[in-house]
Amino acid sequence: MINGIHHVSALTKSFNGNHHFYSEILGLRLVKNTVNQDNIHMRHLFYGDYIGSPGTLLTFFEVPRIGSSYNERAFFGNVTLGIPKDTSPYWEKRLNDFAISFKKQDQTLSLQDPDTMGIILTEIPETISNPTIHTDIPAEKQIVRIIGADYHVPDPAATSQFFTDLFGLESQNGVLVDMSEMSFAQLHATSSDKKSRTGCGTIDHIAYTVETKEAVDELHDIAVRNDLKIEEFVDREYFKSLYIREPGGLRIEFASAGPGFTIDEPLETMGDHLALPSFLEEKRTEIETYFGGDLS
Repeated sequence: MINGIHHVSALTKSFNGNHHFYSEILGLRLVKNTVNQDNIHMRHLFYGDYIGSPGTLLTFFEVPRIGSSYNERAFFGNVTLGIPKDTSPYWEKRLNDFAISFKKQDQTLSLQDPDTMGIILTEIPETISNPTIHTDIPAEKQIVRIIGADYHVPDPAATSQFFTDLFGLESQNGVLVDMSEMSFAQLHATSSDKKSRTGCGTIDHIAYTVETKEAVDELHDIAVRNDLKIEEFVDREYFKSLYIREPGGLRIEFASAGPGFTIDEPLETMGDHLALPSFLEEKRTEIETYFGGDLS
């Protein structure tokens, strides 16, 4: 039922630094320039391939006054992005050209974004299906998609069982893999009893793709039958979402593949201006007044 990672959502301190890194350096497109639907005074940025395909999306909530994060009992670690085969030398040069520090091991480059979120670029035998056109990165060298993330949890076995028994993932030597092998989750054991503190660069949640809104409904039924803590079950218009917690306390989302980001903007101009779902349109004036414009 699960078909890879849909998106990863994290916290950023600054739109400018965040946009420079993900759009200008990594070459992702800002495909949706919107607000947090649960807090309209917080910006929400979606980066991805040209059309904003599920599996390519890195999203960020802007919190200008956010403090430092403290990783303790449970937290998400590095996010791994796939780059085409034989392109690590290109990316090594590009990161050097932009004065981005990184560590190299074989065909893998490890770095941090401006908020200290860990990013790993690793080669995969694929190329991007919908390349962005705003960047100088050639299509055959662009980031392909999200292929994995690290989970740091107190009981990896419990987290593994949660995903395998309820949601159909497979466990392979401590790594969770979805049935289509589109993505993975590497599990790491933590020893702290202290609660992690959310801060700059913290990953708020990881979302997994299911094909339809009806499939999200089915997962909701599974969650209810198994007495899981349901945080939200909501239609975001761009996709339908179910939010729950895995046994370690990390926030997990299941999101439908569609209808996607062109329901309220032309493909050619997505991300250029403030976009709002229909149920927030009545608050557009309030939102634009708060931010001092349409965020273009």
